[in-house]
Amino acid sequence: MTNAKTGLVVVASQYESGGQRAQELAALAKASLEQREITVAEGAKVVWDAADAIDVCKELRKQEIDSLTIILSTWVTDSLLYVLVHELPVPVVFWAVPYTETFSIGCIQHFGSALTTHGIPYEYVYGLTDDAKAADKAAKIAEAGRIIKAVKSMKLALVGPRQTWRVAGPQDTTNEEWEFSQKFGPTLVHIEMEEIMELAEGISDKEAKKVYGCLKKRTGRVLAGEETMLHMTKVYMAVKETVKRYSLDALAAECYPFYSGQMNLPSSWLADEGIIVDTEGDVGHTMVMYMLNLAAKGGATALGEVGSMDDENRILALAHEGSTAHSLAEDVSKVQISPSGEKGCFVGLPLREMAQVTVSSIQGNGHDGYQMLVEKGRVIKAEEQEWIDGGEKLLVKLQLDKKASEAVDSLMRVGMDHHLLVKEGDHRELMALLCKYLKVKMVTF
Repeated sequence: MTNAKTGLVVVASQYESGGQRAQELAALAKASLEQREITVAEGAKVVWDAADAIDVCKELRKQEIDSLTIILSTWVTDSLLYVLVHELPVPVVFWAVPYTETFSIGCIQHFGSALTTHGIPYEYVYGLTDDAKAADKAAKIAEAGRIIKAVKSMKLALVGPRQTWRVAGPQDTTNEEWEFSQKFGPTLVHIEMEEIMELAEGISDKEAKKVYGCLKKRTGRVLAGEETMLHMTKVYMAVKETVKRYSLDALAAECYPFYSGQMNLPSSWLADEGIIVDTEGDVGHTMVMYMLNLAAKGGATALGEVGSMDDENRILALAHEGSTAHSLAEDVSKVQISPSGEKGCFVGLPLREMAQVTVSSIQGNGHDGYQMLVEKGRVIKAEEQEWIDGGEKLLVKLQLDKKASEAVDSLMRVGMDHHLLVKEGDHRELMALLCKYLKVKMVTF
C-alpha cells in the first residue's frame, strides 16, 4: 500500500513581515511529515504571487497529490489562496505559524470564512512546522485524501439478478445508484450472479481439490460435506476470476433469498486476502468497509446487526449469518463452517477480544444527504455457550461507554441503518475527516 502524498506549499507576501522564514518553515514541515510516512511533493518555489501559484499548481497536479498543505508564512491575499484551492481540489489544511506580526492565523480565519460561504471544507493547524500535534493532524488529512481518492476510483460490483423494468427512470441502473456514484465516486458495475455460478460450474473437481487443499489450512472446523466444500471452493475461484476480469476493488453480492449460502464462505476466505465481498448487496456498507480497511492499512471488517441489548453491562450483542473473516476469531479452531441450503455454507465465530474498535454505518440518499456513524467501543470475549445460544453464527459482544439501549435509541432517532461495521483500532479521527471533506453528516451514539 502506497503512502499518502501531500503537496506542500509556502505562501508569502512581499508587503508583510515573515516571508524570510518561508524556506525554513517548508524544510521543517517536510521533515515532520516524512517522519510520519507521508510522501511530500514540495512546491519548487515560495508562492509570492498568482504566477508562482499557477506554476506550483501545474507541478503538483502532475504529482497526483492526495492533500494540499499550505503554510502561511505571512498574511496573503484571498486571490492567491483561491488559485491554489481552486486549481488543486483535494482536501486542504492551512498551517498557521505562531508569529504575531505575520497575522498568519488571522489570514486563515479570513479566507476560511470565504471557503465556508462557498461550502468548501478545510482544516487548519497552528504551531511551528516541527510541532508534533500540528504535523500529526496534517498527516491525518493526507491519509484522508488518500482514502477519498481511492474511493473515487473504486470499482464496486453489484452482483445479483437485475430487473430491467422501470417506473420513470433508468432501465437497470437506479437513480439511487447514480446519486451514490456521483456523491462518493465509485463506479458501480452490474454482474449477474449466474455469471459467477457458471464460472464455478466450469471448474473441474481436480482443480478445486488442489485449491481447497491450500484453503483447508486456514479454515475452521467443517460440518458441511465434501461436495459442498468443493462447490464453495469453486465459487471462491470464480469470484477471484471475476475480480480480475472486471478490475474490481469490492463486491456487494445480492444473495438473499435465491443464492443464500453461496457467497458466505468465499467471502470469509477472500476477506483475509484483502477482497471485500458483502453478501447482502449492501453497496453503501461495502464502501465504508473499504474506507475502514484503508484507514487501518489492512485487515478485515466485521458486519453485524443488533441481536440483543444488555444495559447493565453496556453491551450490544451483534450477530449475522456468517461471512466474517476467519482472522477475526481468536483462533481458526473457534470458526465453524455449517451447511446452509443446497451446497451452501455459513461461517460462525465469536469475534475475538479487541481493546478498541471503530463502529460505523451509513444511511441516506442524494436528495436528503448522507450520514455516517463514527463511534468507538471494545469487543469483550464471548463464551462458547453464548455463541451456541446465539445460533452459532457471528457473535460480537460490543461494549460501549453508555447503556446499550441508549445507543440504539440514538440510532433510531436519526434513522441510521441496522448494519453496523466493527473495525479493530480507533479510526474515528480519520473517519471524521472523511465525513467533513465528503460533506457527510457525522453521527454518534
